[in-house]
Amino acid sequence: MTVREWKLLRQGWLWALLAAFAAATIAIAVGSAPGVASWSTQAASSLVFTWLSWRLSVDGRRRPASRRFWRAATVSGVIFTISSLLRAVDVVVEPTRNSAVWTAPSALLTIGSAWLLYFMLGPLPPDRGRERRGLWLEAGCVLVAAAVFVWTVALSGALQAESHEQRAWTAIGAIIMLVSAFAVVRLLVTGEAPFTTPAGLAIGAAFTLHGLERALNPQVAGVDDLRAVLIARLVPPLLLAAAPCLERVGRKRPAGPPGRRARLFVPLAALAVTQVLLVGQLADEGFTVRSWAAAMGTVVIAGLIILRQDLLLIENARLVGQLDRSIDAVGQQERWFRSLVEHSSDVTLVLDPGGTVTYGTPALRPVLGQDPAAAVGRRAGQVVRPRDRRRFDRLLAPVLAGRADSRSFELEARRGDGAAVWLNVIATGRVADPAVGGVVLNVRDVTDTVTLRNRLRHDANHDPLTGLANRALFNERAEALHDPGARGQGTAVLLLDLDRFKEVNDRLGHQAGDDLLRVAARRLRRSVRPADTVARFGGDEFTVILADTTAPAAMATARRIVEVLGRPLSIGGRTMRPGASVGVAVSTDKPIEALLRDADEAMYEAKRRGSGTRLFHEPATR
Repeated sequence: MTVREWKLLRQGWLWALLAAFAAATIAIAVGSAPGVASWSTQAASSLVFTWLSWRLSVDGRRRPASRRFWRAATVSGVIFTISSLLRAVDVVVEPTRNSAVWTAPSALLTIGSAWLLYFMLGPLPPDRGRERRGLWLEAGCVLVAAAVFVWTVALSGALQAESHEQRAWTAIGAIIMLVSAFAVVRLLVTGEAPFTTPAGLAIGAAFTLHGLERALNPQVAGVDDLRAVLIARLVPPLLLAAAPCLERVGRKRPAGPPGRRARLFVPLAALAVTQVLLVGQLADEGFTVRSWAAAMGTVVIAGLIILRQDLLLIENARLVGQLDRSIDAVGQQERWFRSLVEHSSDVTLVLDPGGTVTYGTPALRPVLGQDPAAAVGRRAGQVVRPRDRRRFDRLLAPVLAGRADSRSFELEARRGDGAAVWLNVIATGRVADPAVGGVVLNVRDVTDTVTLRNRLRHDANHDPLTGLANRALFNERAEALHDPGARGQGTAVLLLDLDRFKEVNDRLGHQAGDDLLRVAARRLRRSVRPADTVARFGGDEFTVILADTTAPAAMATARRIVEVLGRPLSIGGRTMRPGASVGVAVSTDKPIEALLRDADEAMYEAKRRGSGTRLFHEPATR
């Protein structure tokens, strides 16, 4: 059965109980057997309470403490049902009997009430000092008021208990009423109970009324209208039967600090009860022993309220002092954090969800050359000034939109004076945080790091003498051309070495040889397209990759290289005409390694023939 179905069923039971109460009231008021109608209705109500409590006790979705309580309620319901049935039988057997003290049924009802009250009270709340002291003081006010009421109405006055039996049942009823009142106060003040607040109030009210009837047994026995007493006796069992219904319909107040309204109402209500009793006795009898008891009760309750207020003032003073210390600690932490932020070399920017700067740290001035106050209200791109604005907006968009928690990236930007700077940006989404309500950008100047990294990467891929690509970068470029779709018309590999380079080294020295290599490298770069790769393999051997070219174009480039390299130059005070032999290999599908072998073979053929350039004899473009 779903929760909604249970709720509808419970509400149906509530209406059924109200209808039963109305029908029983009519039967008692106008029927020929009011006693049978009253006790039969009470037995039926107790039976309903038993069945509904048992259903709650076997509900696996409930907490163990709740199931344990409702199992105890089931046992009490059985005892209440038996008690009511015995009273109904007594009325049938002896219709003229009209006594408020029936030993066996009353004893069963008292046992069932004590059993359930034990589980209703349960353990006291944890010793949290203020909460437990407040509970005892507020419960004390109620207990004193209840004791004054019992003394005034049941144990003194014209209709006070006279026989030992009446006094015993009055004492038992007073105890039940006092314990019930304490249980209700405990529930209202602490909210710690294995049942919902409406259910607890219904059970507490039922037991309080039952205890009140027991405590007032002499007055009940002296009532002339028996039918009114029988109707009043329907209320406690009907309240008990309604409790399991309210358990599903109502909601349990979370356990925790007591509500201010309940804590204010409970002591004042107790004080009002004793004052009303005192005023009534003074008006009727003046100062007697009976009225002095009410007066003393009023004084005790007033003293408990004053003590409670004093404790609250002391507790409030302690809390105010603790709050002041907390505020000082928070202020100190804020000053510490602000000092860290303001003296940090990193820039912190806070953006609203639209990307507008709402806060900027002082580091914005040395890093980006901008005034932090002037940055507020401007778009993030206007403050950071990235070289690639579209990339910056694209990387930042998911964090601003809440689709990503954070993003980290590097970008090149411009300072306020136009100088280039590399920035590391970490964007962290804090839109859901009410203290931020946007995105936090942590910006660090990493220009030196990027420069060093680029230099190391350049040194790892370039020849230190000529600045040309080395074999590693050549292989990387060659790997990119493995896909035939990247070659276009074809790919050419040119392999060349300088003629008579060894003679320059031997006659003029290695420094002159190095100068010759550097000049040759510059002339090679000027002889090819910017997208072409020129590499030094070692010694005086160079290689060139020409992408998207044909055999005639590659041969034309080779002849241009030979012509440029053969121009005269001055090294070491001597003029020379360096020459070169170039081998050319062209293909649309051969691997670069194969083209390199073919170019090497063509280069040596060119050297043997002295022609300067030579195309491999089996080009793929023939």
